[in-house]
Amino acid sequence: MNRRKFNAAGLAAILTPLPRLTSAETTVSEHHGYQVAAINSGLLTAQHSGMAHSQGAVDDDTLFQVASCSKTVTALAVLTLVRDGRVDLDAPVNRYLNRWQLPGPRGAAATIAELMSHTAGTTVHGFQGYGPTDGLPTLHDILIGRRPANSDPIRSRRRVFGRFKYSGGGTMVLQALIEEVTGTDFATYTTNAVLKPVGAAHATFAITPSRPFAHGSYENGQPLDGGFMRHPESAAAGLWATASDLAFLFHAVLQALTGARHAIIPVALAERMVTPVSQRAGLGVFVSSGPTISHEGRNLGFDSIVAADLNTRQVRAAVTNRNGAIRSYTEQLLAD
Repeated sequence: MNRRKFNAAGLAAILTPLPRLTSAETTVSEHHGYQVAAINSGLLTAQHSGMAHSQGAVDDDTLFQVASCSKTVTALAVLTLVRDGRVDLDAPVNRYLNRWQLPGPRGAAATIAELMSHTAGTTVHGFQGYGPTDGLPTLHDILIGRRPANSDPIRSRRRVFGRFKYSGGGTMVLQALIEEVTGTDFATYTTNAVLKPVGAAHATFAITPSRPFAHGSYENGQPLDGGFMRHPESAAAGLWATASDLAFLFHAVLQALTGARHAIIPVALAERMVTPVSQRAGLGVFVSSGPTISHEGRNLGFDSIVAADLNTRQVRAAVTNRNGAIRSYTEQLLAD
C-alpha cells in the first residue's frame, strides 16, 4: 500500500460529514461491502452496505479484519501496563523478556516506546498471513523466524538518528512483552484491559471469530481461498472488529486526553501517545496536521482506516472486505 496516497484521500474523506446513503447506493457490490462509523459529541452513528460473503450481507455487527489497526490496541495495552507501574516506557524491552531476547546491534538498547513508534530499528515490515491448510506458528516461531512461520526472524538493526522504519516485527516484540509481564495470553489481556473498557464489544483477536465475519477479496474482486488469511501475529495484524469498534477505540484516546473519568489511561500517557516521534509516528498512532490521529490497515482481502480530530473530537472509521475499495469509496465521499 502507498501509505501517503491512502492518507491523503482517506483521512480527508472520513473526517468530512458522511452523506446519507440513498436506496440506489445500498448495494456496493455483489462481492464486497463496507461499514463506516462516526462519533460526534460522544454519539455514535453507523452505516453499512454490500455483502459480507456470497451467503450474507454486511450489517453493523459484521466483523472485518482490521490488520495494522491492531497496533493501536497493542499500544493501549502496553500503556495500561505503564499506567499500573508494571513497565517503564523508556526502559529497554529486553529487561522484561526472559523466554526470548531481541537480538541484533540495538537489541539491548531498544526501548518499549521506540518499538511503539517504529523507531527501534527492528526488522519485518508486515505479515502475509496463513491460508486455510497452512500450519500456524507459535509466537516464539514468529520471533525467531522458524517454520511454519513464513516471515523472517525479528531482530534489531543499527538506525540513524532514531529514524522511523515501519516494523510489524517490532509490534510482535510488544506482544511478547505483554504476555511475559502479565503471565497471560495476548488476546485475553487485551480483551480485558482494552477492548471491553473502551466499548469495542465485538472486537476479537481470535484466529477465527465465533461471531459472523466478512470474507475478503483482492482488488480484482477475486475472493480469498477460504475467505481470509489467518493471522497468529495478533499484536501486529490479527484484530477482527467493526467500524464502530475502531471508532470507540479512538474515542477512548480522546477521552483520555481530556482526563475524563474512567479514561483508559491518564492524560500524561495519552499526550505522549499522540506526540510525534519521527515521521509523524506517535505511540501506536500516526499524527497529521489538523491535528488528527489515525491508523490504517491492509491484510489480504481487507482494508481499514480510522481517524480522530483532536480539536473537534470527531471520529471516523471505515472497513471493507475488498482491497482498494476504501480508497475509491473515500474519494467518492470527497466528490459528494
